[in-house]
Amino acid sequence: MAQKALPEKFIQDTVAEQLNRRYYRRDAAYTNTEVYTKLKRADVLLAFMRSRKRPYVVVVEAKSRTTIHQLKLKGNPDRTRWLGRIITVILIVSLSAILGYQWYFNALNTLLLLSLFLAGSALISSIVSRLELSIASSIGAIEQLARYPANEKWIAIGEDSFVRPAEYHVLRKQCRKNGIGLIVVSRRGKMSLRVIPEPRHTFNNYLGSYGKEKSILSTISKKPDYGPTPPERRKRWRQLLNATLLLAIVGTLAIISYEESYRPLIPDPFEESYLPQEPESDKIEAKEEVAGADAGAEEEPAGCIGLSVTQRSFIVVDALLKERLVAQRVVELKNAGIESIITIPTDCLNSWPAPGRIALYTGIVYPDRPAAAAAAKEYNSLLKEKGINKAYGRPVKVRP
Repeated sequence: MAQKALPEKFIQDTVAEQLNRRYYRRDAAYTNTEVYTKLKRADVLLAFMRSRKRPYVVVVEAKSRTTIHQLKLKGNPDRTRWLGRIITVILIVSLSAILGYQWYFNALNTLLLLSLFLAGSALISSIVSRLELSIASSIGAIEQLARYPANEKWIAIGEDSFVRPAEYHVLRKQCRKNGIGLIVVSRRGKMSLRVIPEPRHTFNNYLGSYGKEKSILSTISKKPDYGPTPPERRKRWRQLLNATLLLAIVGTLAIISYEESYRPLIPDPFEESYLPQEPESDKIEAKEEVAGADAGAEEEPAGCIGLSVTQRSFIVVDALLKERLVAQRVVELKNAGIESIITIPTDCLNSWPAPGRIALYTGIVYPDRPAAAAAAKEYNSLLKEKGINKAYGRPVKVRP
């Protein structure tokens, strides 16, 4: 024997009993069913104090299988007409721009333009209506809720309200799209929250629109429990996450732009583990060399004839070494069959790496970083095949 449909009154009572206790959890709250506004009636009304002198109103519209027609997506004539008008205007403007037609607003052109607009909007509205597009459709219960004054709005249905699952999924999608919460009540009287509503106008006082304002205020003002609601907290966390993500993207782009134009924020460490450690006397000598290089910074470095670029380019650098260590690395590479290595002072690069040292590069100049990065990857793979330790093996920018 087929079970009877869950009555709307059962859905109302279940929501009125459990919504505050299980979800909002406010000690001083007013909950009732069939509460009238000046024009409409809310199936379930829940009110509590959000902050001092700021009541918060939650309304629920309950629907059962007997009112299933109000839960189905149907064409909205107003939306269809407006969509047809907007598309017509876009088409007229686009065609005029493509064809290069100039509208002179004399009597003939004005009549022609008006005729095109009316005929086009009527035709497109008819096509949109036949296609049953969701953008031009609406659900009666959601439209009804839109007229209720409240900070949060829910639709409550029974678990047997829909026979076809596709219709339930459409309702759920439309609730999420319109910021309406969705509650499903089972035959055992259990409430399941399927969609969480979006809070609207958090600090607006909507309680004045209801007939029992004074009695409601007297109830919720006794030991009020202030604080944001669960949907408000979810919204704040989502906004914080979006802001953090946006800042991270902007910061990353700024760092990339800075490194491309100037120099890396954190210079790459030089890998010279295969070479002997530098004694203290060499460190003192290196400081003197750097000081001497600073003193003659305006002079053009010697040995730069082999590398000449007219725009920003990139090379693959095998190693950045002191002059006394260059020969050892070159011999090691030549013994492995790598003959194309060219040495050049790092001052010729007009870039950041290791001023005062010698750069060993592969002899090829690349126009952009991706090409140089791909070549560096191939070069490091070659070193690995030859059994040679990687010293630097990265792309380096070269400026004119």
